[in-house]
Amino acid sequence: MKKCKKLLAVLLAFCIVFSFACPAISAKEEKAESSISEYFNSQEYLLKRGVFLSKFLNILVNDVILRVVSDFIPNLSFVRDDTRADSLDNFFEGNTFISTGTGKFTWDVGYGQESILPADFGTILKYARGSYAPWGYSKDLYTDDDGNKEDMKVRTVILDDNTGRGLTVLCSVDCIGISNADVRKIRAAIADFVAEKNIVSLNVSAIHSHMAIDSQGVWNAPLTTVANNLLSIFGVTETKFGINEDYLNTIIERTKISVEEAYADMKPGKLTYTNIDLDGYFGTRTVSKECDSDMHRIMFDPADGSKDTVIASFGAHPEVTSYGAEFDTRLSSDFVYYMEKLVNNAGKNFMFIQGNVGTNSCGRSKSNDGLELADNHESAMRFGYEMGYICLGATMTTAERAALNKKLGDKLGVEKYAGQDGYTVWYEGLPTYKEETVEAVLNIAHKQVKLEMDNSVSKILLKLGLASNDIAYNKENGKYYTVTEIGYMELGDAVKVFFSPGELFSELYVGGYGLENSSIKSLREQFGENVILFDLMNDAAGYVCPDENYSILDCRHNPNSDSREISMQTWLMVVSIGEHAASTLMDGYAELVKEAK
Repeated sequence: MKKCKKLLAVLLAFCIVFSFACPAISAKEEKAESSISEYFNSQEYLLKRGVFLSKFLNILVNDVILRVVSDFIPNLSFVRDDTRADSLDNFFEGNTFISTGTGKFTWDVGYGQESILPADFGTILKYARGSYAPWGYSKDLYTDDDGNKEDMKVRTVILDDNTGRGLTVLCSVDCIGISNADVRKIRAAIADFVAEKNIVSLNVSAIHSHMAIDSQGVWNAPLTTVANNLLSIFGVTETKFGINEDYLNTIIERTKISVEEAYADMKPGKLTYTNIDLDGYFGTRTVSKECDSDMHRIMFDPADGSKDTVIASFGAHPEVTSYGAEFDTRLSSDFVYYMEKLVNNAGKNFMFIQGNVGTNSCGRSKSNDGLELADNHESAMRFGYEMGYICLGATMTTAERAALNKKLGDKLGVEKYAGQDGYTVWYEGLPTYKEETVEAVLNIAHKQVKLEMDNSVSKILLKLGLASNDIAYNKENGKYYTVTEIGYMELGDAVKVFFSPGELFSELYVGGYGLENSSIKSLREQFGENVILFDLMNDAAGYVCPDENYSILDCRHNPNSDSREISMQTWLMVVSIGEHAASTLMDGYAELVKEAK
């Protein structure tokens, strides 16, 4: 790949020199050399070089090489006829929006959780890990700092504003992703209960842990799945999806139970929202460096004095443990496990909903404090604990936070390390954030959206049944499509929440450099600063970046860096729907809000 990049760079350099240096040929030789040298060191050249390489590789790799492979694969039973309706079963439209400001309604909220580890977890060669190398079969979990095995869970919160318009369910699963087809299987399994209890919105999201069991099918014996499905052409076998059916059924059953538990737990109380600015704890790896660096805390305080329920959301990949452990077969829900552990130790229920994860990761310098750590799992542990402390202590004073730190066991070693070079005490310098009471009005709406699928890798995976996302073929234009869904929720006047089916690039949410050449306006530009985003909600539709910057291989230079090297953002190649996914989804959001209002 490196040699290829160098060759492409030389070819591009020749083209640029020829087109831009010609006018200078008649000038003095040293002036021409100076102009060329300055140009090759300019941001203009670097940006043009990156754009050229991206477009060239998109044509070569996606539209030529992989398109041939994709077209060679016949349409098996997974591919539905696009002439059918552009909607799928088990879809919720939400409720009818009402105005806020009356103050006459009250909140009822319930919480439930279940382990999603299968009963036979530990069986050799049965459950593959859902990221990096295929066939990474797992039979063990990481151990926490108290010597206990970690767990993988589904957590559910049900909200009712008592307006009579129905209940809203939010489920969060410790996995890498759940396809729209499998979300609808969960909904089908609980359909009778949903109808009986007047649930008008049932949503399932993934925390996106890179150290969880494969919940999508891509990593679980892919060659066996492909061979089986190709043999189905000749009637030798029946087609099947790549995901382990036992594991999928476990997720479906445990999610169903957690919803029933949450409903049984419902009680009246107060709902609050707190926006916590955590600049420096998160960052994005792509060209546009703007991202949401806040934690969004939604907390329910029951009137009977029982356990509070904390919902925390921020955008960061739970992948810290996996750094340097690509072939480690142990499983972990990464920092989410330790954040929950601390919140539970404080006597509260916990749910993490993945925020605008996009290409965001943890900036762990503050939580790791320059300490010599045993491994990246310890790093994930420290980050989770620090997020837990900050979440719990957001509205406290410094003195109250110091007391909280001591009460919960000083998990970050403040007493031991305070004053050491590079060590930052988590509660020092942290503002006291305002907690806003949320009026008991929950407006929610959903919309099904059809996306054109022109990413050849996605088409190959879905046509072969390795992943179970919806896929349809239009024989009239020869194009493939998928139907996904988006959502929009208002919690009083406090916060507006958009549900994203994939991993939305940060600029589509907060704006910035990534939209410089785009006609798209970010969600916050369109709908206000009190907008937050839940990613990977009701689907696993891959990365979504602005149409103008889309490429199966992103080779653009980062204008905020002094580096002259091109960064190959190769993950886009495997996990994206296509070039127009962003504009289609953003148009869908605008239509959804307009229709709901």
